[in-house]
Amino acid sequence: MAVVYNDGSVLYGSRQITLSAAGAVIADSIEVTRPSNVIERTNYVGEPSGWVAVPGFVTGTASLQLAATVPVLGETFSTTFGASSETFVLVEVGQPEEKGSLKMVNVTFRKQIN
Repeated sequence: MAVVYNDGSVLYGSRQITLSAAGAVIADSIEVTRPSNVIERTNYVGEPSGWVAVPGFVTGTASLQLAATVPVLGETFSTTFGASSETFVLVEVGQPEEKGSLKMVNVTFRKQIN
């Protein structure tokens, strides 16, 4: 169902992603985490003397509406969360089932580096 009215200032909804084998699925919820790795330096008595933060591994989770095909480990998808498109790889796939509910699949993914 299309929105009746949006003044352009309200972001809403989730997104559709296309998995490399399972095809297009709706991500009811999706979250990406962009951590950093902090390296700390101390002097000869253990007092802080500096630190640096470098990007960590980008990971995420999603709850997907199950299409005809269940996703499998290693499937990829590309989407844009920030300024540019990124490719992610499924590293965990769970299949919870609940009476009276949609068939959903919980996945964990990591950003493809190379």
